[in-house]
Amino acid sequence: MWWQAPVIFQPFVTGHMKDREIFADVSPVGEVPDRFALIIGAMKGGTTSLYEILSQHNEICSSKVKEPDYFTEDRSDDSYGGYLSLWDWKQGVHSIGLESSVAYTKAPYISGVPERIHKAALGQFRFIYMLRNPLRRIESQVRHGVFAGWGKSLDHSIPEDAINFSRYAMQLEGFLEYFSLNDIMLVTLEEFKQDPHAVLFRMCQFLEVDERFEFKDVEGVRNSGDFFNSTENIARITQSGFGQFISGKLLSPKTKAWLRGCIARLSKGKEEVSNIGRWQLTTNEQNFILSELAEDMKRLESDFGVDTKKYWNIEAGKLKDN
Repeated sequence: MWWQAPVIFQPFVTGHMKDREIFADVSPVGEVPDRFALIIGAMKGGTTSLYEILSQHNEICSSKVKEPDYFTEDRSDDSYGGYLSLWDWKQGVHSIGLESSVAYTKAPYISGVPERIHKAALGQFRFIYMLRNPLRRIESQVRHGVFAGWGKSLDHSIPEDAINFSRYAMQLEGFLEYFSLNDIMLVTLEEFKQDPHAVLFRMCQFLEVDERFEFKDVEGVRNSGDFFNSTENIARITQSGFGQFISGKLLSPKTKAWLRGCIARLSKGKEEVSNIGRWQLTTNEQNFILSELAEDMKRLESDFGVDTKKYWNIEAGKLKDN
């Protein structure tokens, strides 16, 4: 049946492993952080915007590579120096090191992440988990995959991994085996859009940095879906190995955001140009996904206090399991 076909896309399973070489035989120079803030997901949940906004804070030192995905695989103890060298740390200026790896919440395809972080014993870890309406998150993931060429349209199937990446309670429970709930801040993308300054104030308190810092351009969309309405030629360039190298190695976050914005503006209203597959869920598909997520949504509400009705118009208590 259409909903049973397991579609596990390789880029999601590997967690963008293109930067693995940055950890080899590298030793940190000077001081290194001993407090870390990890944006652990969810994929297509606003993590790029959050990372770039938090990077403005003068006490927060952002990693040279946004998504190092360091803890997605086992490593020898002597490779921790490579991880610590991700930060240009200034003692007396910086208070916490920031990175953002959505692959950290891609269980069961990427497993063992919380255990590896705990085992590393590099210092204090705080985690920020950005949640999004699971239906809209899945649509965004499929849209990205169709545009980039590694995914298939919903006419083929609903990706099994897309559903599992939306089992937010399941992903959190893995972290609670090694960390306290007090170490994790949950916030929905919808809440952030509604009042970003209030959310950022709470995040600064959570990360123990100056909450009075004035963030700029917090309402700006940094990873607009309109970007995916570009022509197939632009899609091929941006998603090619060369394009990914330029984006990951040579362009600053500001430059990348500016380029994405330019492409989005040029592509606005041209959905038919890149109509290479269906990514919007039908009513039946939405109902199926919600039935699959019913147990997880209930735990998300009861165990983690996420108001699914308020932000997603999903009444977890009324969802029915299969």
